[in-house]
Amino acid sequence: MSKFLDDAARKRFSRAVETVENASAVEVVIAVRHTSGTYRHANAIFGGLVAFAALAVMLFAPRSFSLPAILVDPFIVGLLAAWLVELLPHVKRRLTPRAWRRAHVTRAARAAFVERGVHATTGRSGLLVYISWLEREVALVPDLGLARDIADGVLARAEDELSRAMPKGVAVAAGVEALAPAMATAMPHRADDVNELPDAIDSDE
Repeated sequence: MSKFLDDAARKRFSRAVETVENASAVEVVIAVRHTSGTYRHANAIFGGLVAFAALAVMLFAPRSFSLPAILVDPFIVGLLAAWLVELLPHVKRRLTPRAWRRAHVTRAARAAFVERGVHATTGRSGLLVYISWLEREVALVPDLGLARDIADGVLARAEDELSRAMPKGVAVAAGVEALAPAMATAMPHRADDVNELPDAIDSDE
């Protein structure tokens, strides 16, 4: 994830937030998380497959193994493989249907929306851009005022486009910046607008 949030990406995200907020009354918050779920089923599946393969090798290999080794060794190998999955995020992603990943990201994004106080702006104009690196998913969570005023389908299409831009941080940031015209149409910038939410990226990196 450090490559996703390199210096170039951080600068581009800062510019994207500034562009959207200067063009509209929308308050943008960027939250980046390494993952939105544990996906332990992937550990179990991968570990089980490796254990089964190890057992097959021991049973059908030309050399013979002791009964205790046949009983114990495949489980040890399987447990090590299950632990290794924690270091292989692409394996967890491959073994998890997108609908499951999306559900985890949506749930985590809504929690972050409240935790970061995005709902506390005067005009209910907050927009959380929640980026989950392992899942390669982006969720946009608007506050009530923005959800009311934004054109139908704009945020849904933007979520799909931003998710397709993963895992390149600069590309995702460019997609966020491209939201400025739609945000300006929904909630035009006012002379008395003030910056109510922090602009720094909220990351668990």
